[in-house]
Amino acid sequence: NKVPKLCAKTFEPAVCESDPSNEWCPPGHGDLYAALIGSGRLDALLEGGYKYMFVSNSDNLGATLDLKILTHFATTDASFMMECCARTENDKKGGHLAVRNSDKHLILRESAMCADEDEPAFQDITKHRFFNTNNLWIRLDKLKEIVDKFGGFI
Repeated sequence: NKVPKLCAKTFEPAVCESDPSNEWCPPGHGDLYAALIGSGRLDALLEGGYKYMFVSNSDNLGATLDLKILTHFATTDASFMMECCARTENDKKGGHLAVRNSDKHLILRESAMCADEDEPAFQDITKHRFFNTNNLWIRLDKLKEIVDKFGGFI
């Protein structure tokens, strides 16, 4: 999968006449859901009787499937869960969990979402104490319900 690069001034798709392949970039972590749906893999997993999926980011080499966490996830009946850790000084430049002011929902806030003038607050590990490890737990049947309900969107 790929997504178009955007022109910083107009936010329109970028054009590179000398090499059109430069008009595209990899979609990033959020492409997981589109890839599952677009490839038919979500339906295949459900048809195969799978209910839970553990996903780990490729740069998290220490990730393991922990049966205690799976048991917790299964007993909560949640549709999604992400493993989080306490931030240290070494983690202050990465993303963190935050409470969105508008609706008080918990969100994952990445450094690219932060204005330059807000960077000191963004990096404050006493204010934003946890980060996402990119270990995700997904209830496949609930993901399918959400996708169907919103016409392919999450």
